[in-house]
Amino acid sequence: MEKLLSKGEDLFSQGQIEQAEKCFVEIIENNPTCKEAYNDLGVIAHNRNELNRAKTYFQQALRIDPGYQEAINNLADIGRDKPALIEDLPSDMANNKNISNQNIAIVNPFDNKFNQIYSSYFSRQNDVRIIKASNSKEILALDPIINWADIIYTPWANEPLIYLSNKKSNKLLVSNIRSYEIFFDESMKSVAWDKVDGLIFVADHVRQIANEKWPQQLKAVPQTTIYNSVELDNYPFHKKNHGKNIGYVGYLNAKKGIELLLQCINEAVKSDPEYCFHIAGEFQGERFEHYTKHLISQMSLEKNIIYHGWVKDIPEFLSDMNYVISTSPWEGCPNNIIEAMACGVKPLIHNWRGAADIFPKELVFNTIEEFISILKSPDYDSSVYRNYVEENFNTEKQLPKIENFMLSLLEKRGETTKSKSSGSSLNLKSWQEVAEQKPAESDEKPKSDESINFLQPLPQKVQIVNNRKVYTVDFCRDKKVLHIGCVDSGMMKKRIAENNYLHHQIYKVAKKLIGIDIDNDGIQLLKNEGYDVETVNVEIDKERLIALTKDVDVIVIPEVVEHLSNFGLFLDNLCSCHFDGEILISTPNSFSYRITEILSQGVELVHPDHNCYFSLITLTTILNKHGFDVTRHLMYYWPGDDLFGQKFEKVINQSPYQAEGIIAIVRKK
Repeated sequence: MEKLLSKGEDLFSQGQIEQAEKCFVEIIENNPTCKEAYNDLGVIAHNRNELNRAKTYFQQALRIDPGYQEAINNLADIGRDKPALIEDLPSDMANNKNISNQNIAIVNPFDNKFNQIYSSYFSRQNDVRIIKASNSKEILALDPIINWADIIYTPWANEPLIYLSNKKSNKLLVSNIRSYEIFFDESMKSVAWDKVDGLIFVADHVRQIANEKWPQQLKAVPQTTIYNSVELDNYPFHKKNHGKNIGYVGYLNAKKGIELLLQCINEAVKSDPEYCFHIAGEFQGERFEHYTKHLISQMSLEKNIIYHGWVKDIPEFLSDMNYVISTSPWEGCPNNIIEAMACGVKPLIHNWRGAADIFPKELVFNTIEEFISILKSPDYDSSVYRNYVEENFNTEKQLPKIENFMLSLLEKRGETTKSKSSGSSLNLKSWQEVAEQKPAESDEKPKSDESINFLQPLPQKVQIVNNRKVYTVDFCRDKKVLHIGCVDSGMMKKRIAENNYLHHQIYKVAKKLIGIDIDNDGIQLLKNEGYDVETVNVEIDKERLIALTKDVDVIVIPEVVEHLSNFGLFLDNLCSCHFDGEILISTPNSFSYRITEILSQGVELVHPDHNCYFSLITLTTILNKHGFDVTRHLMYYWPGDDLFGQKFEKVINQSPYQAEGIIAIVRKK
């Protein structure tokens, strides 16, 4: 694709417009996600004064990559000449701005769903690292991250923010305040607020109380309110109606209004003994556990309450619920209610301050009598609840608000995001000038140059992943997947026993999963367990590989290529398949600190079946030679609490190129 793109642009510069156009059209026919080809066709259309057509091409390029600067500039040039042509563009496209090519550190004391949400969004055009800092040891180890980052974002205003704000740093520092933080006096007093560039509150009532309680600390800090959000694709919608199952999601403690919850349960059961309350959560504090179980016994509610413990798969839990109840006396912007509404479940919400501002008033109750009234009300519309979440708590709308707030802070500091190379593409101004020029003639013969540059530049920024299996599973979520190398020879039974078998983990989240491997014994074992697998030698069985790739969305090849005798031959077979989706390849890093550290001891840390090593450069080189482009580089490592693990983590914070292994996301050229 790159060669054809370069050829087209060369033809354009020589004035051979029709031939250039044919090149770009051919690219799109084979790769409809090539933003550069759409952009270049837009330039040609503009050259012919076909402005509507040019606008359409530039818009398509921006749909593929909203931050593609060449298309943004070209569209803006059309707008300056013919403003009416872009009046109908969506505002986010007409005023397209993105944070790009930045190092963004997300420092979170908790290992929760927000990490994945923020990382997925910002890593589209930036290098993102998720850093867990929940104790003093982890917090004190943040210095390398401070040096690396351009932007530091803390989803909670607690201990990490205290440390980061008190360090002498000119990095953009942005933090959330979710709710509880404003009542911790010592923490609020310890943050150096003059070093915090911006605050994001999750609700207006939290923001109002925070500024009432801490006026001197917060008066000079730029602020905004942005609700929490959910990725709707992760919350399947079910059309529901009145029923008898009422869910509760969260810890069981005083902060969640246990006393009121029990009274609501009692009154509901009095009105209809068939109501059943399902508790998805754990007790916090023995006092509340003793109190709750005692009162349940006294009110004879044992048959109406089912404890599910701490539930990891909330959408699955909610699929059986007709209602979800929240009895908290205080909340910020509670995700348990948002997630329930996203699944079509009717929420029953106690009127903590701000509840009726965030959620529909008709779902909020003050008294137990009002709770029963809402529960028994004939009004029940799952689509309304889902639509409310789509409109108010959708990551596709909320995360751009966070990005725009950060952009405004950068502009206030007089900074702009770094320019990001988007590959070869035409620009209306520069390429029109070039097209009008004739190549200068020269009698000078090209000089022969037999020297070779052995210093190859590494990718300037790579994302660090602290668990390649989790990343691989997320990559496969809700997709049709071909897993090449599914057996894990020599380790499979151990992995299955430890619940650490990658193929099974992918199976649980994928829409469809096919597994192939050369290990026939392992394949037979998996077939007996009911998996869709077969024995295939990917180095020689090209036809079978072509057939298996016809109906999949992605291909994953984790820790396989180092076992192959002829990786290039396999790539040629894969390139011949009619598959244009993303491929994930992971492999050990030849320059891993774990490997190089022990070489001086006269031993090498390597699997006895490995045939080769790859570095970032050599992996990219062989992929390019056999028809593939690397669209994203990542490095992975396995965190460890021992002394070596701590030392390893410090090393890769300073030099990610010494991480355990490489993950490459690739596509056919």
